[in-house]
Amino acid sequence: MADRKFEKSKSRKMKKVISNMFSRVGKRLLLILLVTGTLLSSCGDDDGDPVIFVISEDDAAEFVAVVLSVNTYGFSANAIRFSEDVANSLLCGTQLEDSGTISDTSIDGTITYSYNFNESYSYLCDANGGTVQYSFIADQELSTLRSDVDSDISGIWTLGNIDNSESSYSLSGVYNRSSDRDSKTDELPSAFIMTGLEFEALSIDKSNGYLVGGTANFELSGSQIGTEGQLFQGVINFSNPEATQVVFTDGNTYVLNLLTGEIQKL
Repeated sequence: MADRKFEKSKSRKMKKVISNMFSRVGKRLLLILLVTGTLLSSCGDDDGDPVIFVISEDDAAEFVAVVLSVNTYGFSANAIRFSEDVANSLLCGTQLEDSGTISDTSIDGTITYSYNFNESYSYLCDANGGTVQYSFIADQELSTLRSDVDSDISGIWTLGNIDNSESSYSLSGVYNRSSDRDSKTDELPSAFIMTGLEFEALSIDKSNGYLVGGTANFELSGSQIGTEGQLFQGVINFSNPEATQVVFTDGNTYVLNLLTGEIQKL
């Protein structure tokens, strides 16, 4: 990614972001009410039966890549910035709140995003190197070749092994994302997608912020107007940032490059 623009805005308030989140939920509900009556009657085959768009496992894996990768400012990008802030800016005993916007465009111009965040840090000192309690809420607008995605994001994390001789931080917590995906291709259904990660003792390389060890459980639910929705679950095995494994409960495994977002089925 090139030319990251990082704009701090101390005047942004947490309540403004929360208000925006509720506003976006309201818009979703209004959209559902407006289009439900026409979508179910107009989307059908020649016999008048409604067409049900199925979210495939490949599609779910592709969205997991969006949620995780650096290139789309997903979970991994947030972990990198968090670890950099801890290493460069925080002293033992620090408590602070921060807000800002991170925007970027990929070198080839195919991916753009704007990520607006409010976050808080609390650095607790102890004999084992200290821990930082970190919580945040954010909203993101993301555009790729295949879709536009608007998301509300939140997380509560604990980072350990900060001030000691260990080569990696230890990261535990949760990461949640609620997303409206508007497809740009007939091959990819538009949907409302909720994604959750739970993880304990993930290893973050102190030298670069990359996730290099540990396992996270994930759950992804996707729904469209007029459907009951679909649920996908599995685990993410972090080791090599360029070859992270995403394993679904049926045993199917995908290999993800956390840096680029490329994902392939084994």
